[in-house]
Amino acid sequence: MSGRARRLALGVALLAAFVLALAADEPAALAPWTRGTLDIHQISTGRGNAAFFRFPDGTTLLVDAGDVGEGVPGATAFPDAGRGAGEWVARYVKRAAGEDAALDYALVTHFHPDHLGAPLSAARSSAAGYKIAGLAEVAEHVAIRRLIDRGFPDYGEPAAPSGPVIENYRKFADFAAKERGMARERIRPGRADQIVPIHEPGAFPDFEVRAVAANGEVWTGKGDEVERRVPPSADLPEPDRAPENVCSIALRVRYGRFRYFTGGDLYGQPEPGAPAWWDVETPIAKAIGAVDVMVVNHHGSIEPANPFFLATLRPRVVVVPAWSPTHPSPDVLKRLLSKRIWPAPRDVFVTRLREPTKLTIGPRARQVASDAGHVVVRVEPGGASYRVFVVDDTNESGAVKSVHGPYAVAGGTP
Repeated sequence: MSGRARRLALGVALLAAFVLALAADEPAALAPWTRGTLDIHQISTGRGNAAFFRFPDGTTLLVDAGDVGEGVPGATAFPDAGRGAGEWVARYVKRAAGEDAALDYALVTHFHPDHLGAPLSAARSSAAGYKIAGLAEVAEHVAIRRLIDRGFPDYGEPAAPSGPVIENYRKFADFAAKERGMARERIRPGRADQIVPIHEPGAFPDFEVRAVAANGEVWTGKGDEVERRVPPSADLPEPDRAPENVCSIALRVRYGRFRYFTGGDLYGQPEPGAPAWWDVETPIAKAIGAVDVMVVNHHGSIEPANPFFLATLRPRVVVVPAWSPTHPSPDVLKRLLSKRIWPAPRDVFVTRLREPTKLTIGPRARQVASDAGHVVVRVEPGGASYRVFVVDDTNESGAVKSVHGPYAVAGGTP
């Protein structure tokens, strides 16, 4: 071999070694779900709330699929604005559960655009006359078998939603039920037999999804018993009637000794002068006790996470589903990090902590475990331990940015 040929061969070998080294440094993608594992994905689109669950038997649940579009200053889209948030959520579900995945359940916690989608002017209109955005856009790409919300079928008491958002949602739901065979139900607070594993019924008896609150009814912690906290609207002056957020659906998920809580936009600290019963967090805390993972209500805005609620739930992992520059508020983040409220260690994961928010919060913003990305809680078979994976939300690679845990499960109220 000539000297030139040897130099060329050496160059090729060095280049190959360099490429392999680069490949080795690339972040690994999140490993696929396996039977017996519980996966909970808090999806970051920058335009609203969405969470995808894969139960131990493979049953799928989507909680919310919001899209505020360009309606909130500073709420840029992720991975980008080339698709609607609903389509990004659908693509995420397919990566997590397979191209042929269907949603066994979709649940809308309450009727606000950042949880179900706004009838965006830029969105396509369906043949049935509704705008394809948010949950309606998810349904264009992933079949929804059963839809659960707080108002079906009459959408009346305790708060009757009105306006273009609920009108668009109801047109979509009516069409999907009639033309696509989607079942519809109203949530049943206190019950643990409405959202259940359907692929292997009975295979995981220590797994449960319980509706702990909705429409002002809160589970008492005893059987299926609930306490009604919201008076009839006719008995109240207009300013004191239940706002939409207070009617949000809240869920507790149990797997073995593992406990998880999520509650839409519930309040824990009513605005000044509002009725005390606007605080739904306190009775929920009394019913469910300690949890391992808690999703902060109302994106960590100004009304949630009261001290009693935090001291009772005392989560090891806190997820803040933030997407706007107003999330989370400085006071809520201060309470989430405060060792005076509960002394045990905790890790706080924020789906998207915007730069203006960091400037407003100050040094405390650097105390979170992660400030950007999808947050995936993966509970090991049987529910004895779990890990948290932060996944890149700026592209669809599924690259894991950081891994936290394993966390030992503390256990809580049965």
